[in-house]
Amino acid sequence: AVDRVLLGRSRNAFCVVRPPGHHAGWTGLLDGCFSCGFCIFNSVAAGALHALESHRCERVAIVDLDVHHGK
Repeated sequence: AVDRVLLGRSRNAFCVVRPPGHHAGWTGLLDGCFSCGFCIFNSVAAGALHALESHRCERVAIVDLDVHHGK
């Protein structure tokens, strides 16, 4: 998405990615559970760093829509 927008192949992009966070890990959110779908690597930060380093962007904006559902 970063490459497509910055190379002019797309006008914009919307990426739905799993959140990184302190719940990521081998045992997950609760004892005895799996990782609950959280990413160990921050895909958004990796994309921002790619834009800064590879495309020489001066700055990057990250908008976090923190939506919760369920319990």
